[in-house]
Amino acid sequence: MQGRTINELRRLQSLSLNQKIDHAVETIEKFCNEVENPVISFSGGKDSTVLMHLVRNIMRTDLPAVFINTGNEYPEIVRFVREFDNVQIIRPKMKLKKNIERYGFPLISKEYSKMVFELRHGAKRSGRYLTGIQLSDGKKTSFILPEKYRFLVNEKFSCSEKCCNFLKKTPTAKLNSITGMMAEESIIRQSAWLRTGCNSFGKRHSKSKPFSVWTNRDIQSYISRFNVRICDLYKDPRIHRTGCMFCGFGAHLETFSRYELLKERYPKLYDYFLNLENNEVTYKEALKRCGVILPGERGYQTNFFGKQDF
Repeated sequence: MQGRTINELRRLQSLSLNQKIDHAVETIEKFCNEVENPVISFSGGKDSTVLMHLVRNIMRTDLPAVFINTGNEYPEIVRFVREFDNVQIIRPKMKLKKNIERYGFPLISKEYSKMVFELRHGAKRSGRYLTGIQLSDGKKTSFILPEKYRFLVNEKFSCSEKCCNFLKKTPTAKLNSITGMMAEESIIRQSAWLRTGCNSFGKRHSKSKPFSVWTNRDIQSYISRFNVRICDLYKDPRIHRTGCMFCGFGAHLETFSRYELLKERYPKLYDYFLNLENNEVTYKEALKRCGVILPGERGYQTNFFGKQDF
């Protein structure tokens, strides 16, 4: 499909759940007909659990699945994943501690951490993050690092999005994977849909995103309709998303800190992760520098930057 637009995405997002299920099934079938050895990318979270149910219960296809144990997963998620048959568990070559020491902490957001890292290292064309102008053709770009985050460029510690690359993307880089990603989750994922649609095919690997036009409400409706069992972690009403436990992306915007939950449930892991270092600065110190007020500290649950500014 060529000439994808935001209006087309919004139209597809407004379809009924039945229509979206049909759309997802058609997307997966087309993908499986085009590639060799397709696999389900299974994280153990709600979205990928619905994807597993759709493929294995609705389509009745026992496709293999892969789960990446980054070392930063909730213990409950790992146990939940192990309950499923035909799931291969993959571990990244580079551990989280080494990644943080070498590249920096995941702070603010994936997009802004990437900008900060490239600016700190003088990456080609990184100047556009400050000017909003492409150096090659002079056109404007929407990828601009806000003034309030530019202090990170000169901090002693570094931040980057590299943990996502090395812990999640690299281990599955050669796989033809089917994922539960949705366009509504981020600008990056929305832009990806506009470029490639739900299926993208490459020379080395291909990716299917049959839930691109779904919303979180669709996921919840599907779980209710088909009585899909999800990880017990979601029984805690404070948990809406899983993913990497100690990821700092978006932590500065939370009215309820994810770190309170982690300190309560996993005190030893909490102490370990917050004491990881980059350039002799701990993760705890870096989070505080970004306005994240940790449990037990003065002013806890107060947002430093404010939701309206992000």
